[in-house]
Amino acid sequence: MSRSSGRKVAILSSVHLALDNRVFYREARTLARAGYDVTLIAVHDRDETRDGVRIRALPRVARSRRPLLWRALGRMARETGADLFHFHDPELLLLSPWLRRATGRPTIYDIHEANADFIALKEYLPRPVRHPLAGLFRRLEPRLAAGESGLIFADDAIAADFAGFSGPKTTLFNFPGQELITRGAAATGPRPDPVVLYLGGLERNRGAALLSDAFARVVAEMPAARLLLVGHFAPPELEAEVRADAERRGIAHAVEITGRVPFAAIGDYLARARVGWVTWGDAAKNRKNIPTKLFEYMAYGLPVVSSDLPSTRPFVPPEVGLLAAAGDPAAHAAALLRLLGDPATAERMGAAGQRRVTAEWNWKAMEPRLLALYESVLGKSSTPRR
Repeated sequence: MSRSSGRKVAILSSVHLALDNRVFYREARTLARAGYDVTLIAVHDRDETRDGVRIRALPRVARSRRPLLWRALGRMARETGADLFHFHDPELLLLSPWLRRATGRPTIYDIHEANADFIALKEYLPRPVRHPLAGLFRRLEPRLAAGESGLIFADDAIAADFAGFSGPKTTLFNFPGQELITRGAAATGPRPDPVVLYLGGLERNRGAALLSDAFARVVAEMPAARLLLVGHFAPPELEAEVRADAERRGIAHAVEITGRVPFAAIGDYLARARVGWVTWGDAAKNRKNIPTKLFEYMAYGLPVVSSDLPSTRPFVPPEVGLLAAAGDPAAHAAALLRLLGDPATAERMGAAGQRRVTAEWNWKAMEPRLLALYESVLGKSSTPRR
């Protein structure tokens, strides 16, 4: 019998969708395969069990009403009888001390973003309060997290902000899982159409303006080029701005916008593209957080054109793609045109990226870290509930 047998885990989020890439496809499924009894409480359309993970659905509510979910989330969490609670939102730092007191069970805080830097970019906040709130949270988050039983970080730059935490902790990069890598290997082959893919959420700080400017330059040199935008817009009204900008520049015919798609469907779009693109601007958050899309592009054998940032530089060596100055549309356009116009080089770079993902930049390499952290945290707590 494995040491995880009989252990109940409750994974909690009032923000993320239940089928979030990291929350469900990476972590929850890994824990279920390892023998944990996993309940995931998050935003979803129904209660169901999927891939061994029991999902209990929270309703989708407006941001201003999310605190109303916390009481329901806390009640549902206690009902699981979990031996460990694993939460994914900074706002739940307010709930976790109560859970520890009420249940006597440990809590793990999974930190996806450089949250203080993220607050400074949130457009729904009035501009004058963004930086003061960010500064306050930069001081407050480590203090609240000090009471946690364990911490998980999505990259090492986040981990550095919690260097003073003395409990169990680990970094779990958002590398792709084996299923995506396998599908990507099967899809490898000539991509006849000059399609550039931007995958994931698009925001102003992630280069929405640069994207239109740079791609208009590409189309001017290569009229057959097409841009595929797959993901949500934040704020939602940004989509109308991007569409209007494409229309103004005369490239609306060359831009396809799908909106958010389920994670299970992203391979359909990766398989259509010849180049994967990261347009992120030089914001503090973007200098720290690694774009997950980099590895998803590589899994499907796509060469990468990416903004040159401290977060991207280690993962875009010259053999797998091209770096372009963040915020420089001419540099991005030149890099895209180079790869679109040189299929042999693009294919060689794509194959090199695919080898790196297969060999080292994959979720299988992260799974032992997650399981070791769980064993460490649970080893400090009492025996499983029956």
